[in-house]
Amino acid sequence: MTEIALLARRSVREILRYPEATIPGLFIPLFFLAVNVGQVAKTFPSTTPFLHGQGYVAFQLPVSLMFAVATAASGLALVTEIDIGYFDKLLAAPIRRSSIIFGRLAADFVRGLVGSTFVLLAGFAFGAHIEAGPLGAVLLVFLAACFGVGYAGFGVLVALRTRNVQATNTSFLLFFPLLFLSPNFVPFDRLSPVMEALARANPVSYVIDGLRSLVIEGWEWDKLAYCTLVIVGLIAILTTLSLRAIEQYDR
Repeated sequence: MTEIALLARRSVREILRYPEATIPGLFIPLFFLAVNVGQVAKTFPSTTPFLHGQGYVAFQLPVSLMFAVATAASGLALVTEIDIGYFDKLLAAPIRRSSIIFGRLAADFVRGLVGSTFVLLAGFAFGAHIEAGPLGAVLLVFLAACFGVGYAGFGVLVALRTRNVQATNTSFLLFFPLLFLSPNFVPFDRLSPVMEALARANPVSYVIDGLRSLVIEGWEWDKLAYCTLVIVGLIAILTTLSLRAIEQYDR
């Protein structure tokens, strides 16, 4: 745990030292939140049944939260260390290789907490409120940050397998089709039959649905259970693959 804590602290310091690498990442979720609400708010007023009395911003807020935490920052930092040779020094140090991965993911969790909190506050400024109350708001931020950890595992995996900055950077593009093949603008039952089938087959849909339930419905335990299962599964699978990749890494 000491190794992980030290490496995580180092990674968090990188975030603080280079805010210009993190702050622009918040522009995308805030941009989509403002644009989508501005375009669709009059189409779906608060009297729309699936909004449960809130404005459309409440429906879009979980999507922006996921945008805020889905980054390839750790993968990019890792592949940069590979390029400059620092990664080889970490491998030669008397530490477990797994600590390198867990240290990076711990920093991503911190980044996710900060980013999702910022977006949540912006959502409040737009008029949204959390139907599940203060505890629901805390859980919303926590689950979003955990999803960010799972997604970061994919960037780390690509970095270790390809050792290429361009490939690691473009790994973020995987998120876009998964996000748009989901109930991100309207609920499942308002999608066309084909789109609904694709959305229900997409695990990201259940993360959005679970986060959204906290905002506009309250404590919907079945939706939260599906959301949690997807996030835990994502973290478990991608972290396991990343650990295997670093154990097999040959300098």
